[in-house]
Amino acid sequence: MNLGKLFGKKSKSKSTQNFNDSEKFDTNVTTTSQTREKRNVRERIHSEAILNVYPVDSSTLLTGSQDRTLVLYDLINHRISRRWTGHEHDVVKVLYGRLVHLIVSASRDRTIQFWNTNSDQPVQKLLGHELVVTAIDFNPENTMLVSGSRDNKVLFWDVKTGQILKTIMIGRNLITDVKWSYDGTFIAQTGEDKENKMYDARSMTQVVSFPKKQYIQTSCDISHDNQYLISTSNGFNGSGAEISLWDIRQRKLLTEFYGHRATVNSGRFIDQTGSTIISCSNDGRAILWNVQKNSIFADLDVDNATPLTSITAMNAQNFATSGLNGRLNIIQHNHRQLQMIDQI
Repeated sequence: MNLGKLFGKKSKSKSTQNFNDSEKFDTNVTTTSQTREKRNVRERIHSEAILNVYPVDSSTLLTGSQDRTLVLYDLINHRISRRWTGHEHDVVKVLYGRLVHLIVSASRDRTIQFWNTNSDQPVQKLLGHELVVTAIDFNPENTMLVSGSRDNKVLFWDVKTGQILKTIMIGRNLITDVKWSYDGTFIAQTGEDKENKMYDARSMTQVVSFPKKQYIQTSCDISHDNQYLISTSNGFNGSGAEISLWDIRQRKLLTEFYGHRATVNSGRFIDQTGSTIISCSNDGRAILWNVQKNSIFADLDVDNATPLTSITAMNAQNFATSGLNGRLNIIQHNHRQLQMIDQI
């Protein structure tokens, strides 16, 4: 990715707590987003907030909710393909292993569970964390899983046996997200200690700590060429709520993207070149970013400033974001605009 000349920071604005907090959200936020197109509003697939959304393929989404269920949703036929129940508390993160055809869920009940599409019951339950499991990701071969929790532990698992391969415990490292690199050599991790860390996949040890940020880091993603890392930030009283772009090799901060007015809960690279990022926030907005120019391609007030909990790219033009109102929002980038084309 050629970053080119990066512009200066955009003006900071008010931000609020992240979506895991118990306080009320500030929904009285105005926006200059594009005018909404007419769209279908379908029956909700969850009875409570959707906390995470993950793409199985370009027409199928996996969701996890506060209603303790996870759902496989068919976007073409507009129907629930399967709903799984089995967790005793919120389903915080969901994941799909394409090589092993396994669906994975992480929960506030402290467990990680494996599922397949042929059964209503979990095929494996992983026990090892002592508090809510907040982060999960597969290695590229889907033979190992990494998980993180508010118990300060990063665990490496053997997918076939369900056994713990390695436990890393770092004081005050309340994990918010993990991401395995595309080449399989390292794992990035964000946490409430405001520090982004990297782990060597072979030795399963911490090898890098990036310079500490001012606010809690809420999510992370790695570019397809494994050269860049983004992390998203909490914020308070006009500070924070930024997306940070890091050079992994040089282990330094390259630039920050400002435009959200509240905690940014999720950010993702959306193309092979790492030139575009999509993000969502408690301000109810989805923003598409031009990385090279450090500018906004397009933005959308998704649903009357309802806090958005996660966002994912199904391809370079189509995205899905989840909200605290229990809605799944399907967004399309068209003619330099973000438009909501469906709401479930």
